[in-house]
Amino acid sequence: MEKEEKTLVGQATPEQIEAWKKEHGRLFSTTADGHVGYFRKPNRKELSYALSLQSKPLEMTEVLIKQCFVGGSRVFVDDVEYMLGCDGLIEKLVNVKMADVGEL
Repeated sequence: MEKEEKTLVGQATPEQIEAWKKEHGRLFSTTADGHVGYFRKPNRKELSYALSLQSKPLEMTEVLIKQCFVGGSRVFVDDVEYMLGCDGLIEKLVNVKMADVGEL
């Protein structure tokens, strides 16, 4: 018996995903309870504003999620429980590269 693939709420077509990639560059998706959302990396201005809210983690998360949302199920933008479940997504959106420092 073949396993039936379920369509997620907000699932984009491959064509839509390619169009978003052309517009925004790298894309990330997150899924929860049958919903999927698609997100782009924040630009410098958005990241600067979000990081200014580090003492208010919920607001910082909300700003990043709302600014970087490109499509899919709005549950990740509108429902705080889903928004808070996006910790792994936030780490991908704001991935810090470690640099080696040497004295010359």
